[in-house]
Amino acid sequence: MARWGKFDFSEFEKLTKAFQTTLDERVIERFIRVFLMEMAMRSLRKIKKRTPVGETGDLRNGWQIGRIEKRGNTYHVEIYNNTYYASFVEYGHRTGKDLTGWVDGRFMLTISMQEIERELPKYLEKRVVELLNDIMNGRPPRKE
Repeated sequence: MARWGKFDFSEFEKLTKAFQTTLDERVIERFIRVFLMEMAMRSLRKIKKRTPVGETGDLRNGWQIGRIEKRGNTYHVEIYNNTYYASFVEYGHRTGKDLTGWVDGRFMLTISMQEIERELPKYLEKRVVELLNDIMNGRPPRKE
């Protein structure tokens, strides 16, 4: 008759508990919110670099990040500028007494968001690897 050897399942049990922690909605939601805020801050830096300063600097200083909101299964974060002429600088505008001239838009928000969209997979992969590494090594996920 064959004999079965002994096998210590404690490491598998630790791994199972680690993955159960990850499946905890709060951990996943915190991860998403931290990641979104990181991306919003990166976006804000890019947008501000592209925004012309002007005489007062109000346009550049007017950029803000709103709260992260969850609507259904989707998370939203708004980057906005309440300076009344922000959209004119972004998209361009007519000029002159008869409004026949045109000032081209600077597209500081549009271009910056396109760059972030291209970079996003790289940043997301890095953060997911860090999260899994923390879980596998028994460290609590980051709470930034």
